[in-house]
Amino acid sequence: MSDSSVLPVLVSGPHQVPGRELVVNAGWLAVLFRNGVPSRVCRPGRHSAVTGLFTGRRLPMTGELTVMLFDSAPRNVRMAADAVRLADARKIGVSAVAVVRPRWCADPESLLDIVARYGVLSARYGEAAEHQLDADFRAWARQLLRERDHDDVYLAYDSRTALAGPSDVSGGALGPGNGLLYVERFVDVEVTPDPVVVSIEQVKDKVEIDVFRHQAKAALVPLKARLDKLRAMFEDRLTRAREVHRAETDVDVAAVYGVIPLFMREPEAATEVVKTRWEALNRLLSEYADMLPFAAEELGVTPTELLQSMAQGRIPAGGRDGDAPAPDEIGRLDDRRRPA
Repeated sequence: MSDSSVLPVLVSGPHQVPGRELVVNAGWLAVLFRNGVPSRVCRPGRHSAVTGLFTGRRLPMTGELTVMLFDSAPRNVRMAADAVRLADARKIGVSAVAVVRPRWCADPESLLDIVARYGVLSARYGEAAEHQLDADFRAWARQLLRERDHDDVYLAYDSRTALAGPSDVSGGALGPGNGLLYVERFVDVEVTPDPVVVSIEQVKDKVEIDVFRHQAKAALVPLKARLDKLRAMFEDRLTRAREVHRAETDVDVAAVYGVIPLFMREPEAATEVVKTRWEALNRLLSEYADMLPFAAEELGVTPTELLQSMAQGRIPAGGRDGDAPAPDEIGRLDDRRRPA
């Protein structure tokens, strides 16, 4: 039941009283035995032949003196009650950490009756206190919660209110405990929900999530339809834009490697084009080699520039007016590679 065990600090003893003098520390009470019979209760302080150990005729107490010490300080104890039925027939579990105090704190003189009942074996006190408090807590929880519903208990802002009892005339809360220990206040209360309610909530959450998912998809249907329509309207333009961008990229990359742009897409076809071009250029050079200087002079360029233009499939316009023949497709693409 308890995280900090009631035994063995609840009761200690019996001990011999040395030198007819007894010192009781704060937080403890002592029961003095004379020849094995409980004689008196000693509160915290020093008790000697001068201040306490006397008979009614103020003579020193004689005989064999022993003492038992009773812890009167508060302590934290964990308690639990399972299958507590509520007003709506739900069953919950309740566990609590409570501050408990011994019954003799409020009435120290009651210790004489207590020790007369339980004797000098300290284990008896702990067992009686522990089992009685555990039973009192379960009865307390069932009594308080039988008039409340599941959500009222489980969803409470402060779960300690589930075990809050009536108040006494001094304003303090009354707690369970009719034996040697009683609850002074609850530090923490934890409620375990009914398994059926948990299952229902899980199914409900799953349904809500599915509803939200379908709502989100439905909300995107008009947007998707609009985007599809716009894509259909601009499909041709987008295709041309992609092709132009790709062609420009091919030209730039081809310029880096010193090849024609066609090589970036179709290397085999580009190789055939280059081969055909050089074959045609060789035939031209073989046929018109003797007139190249005159053709360069006529066109207003140097023979070297004429050869470069012929290698690119074009005829240089030179500095003269008039329409010059347009370069072929490869020549137009090669214009992107010409320095500014």
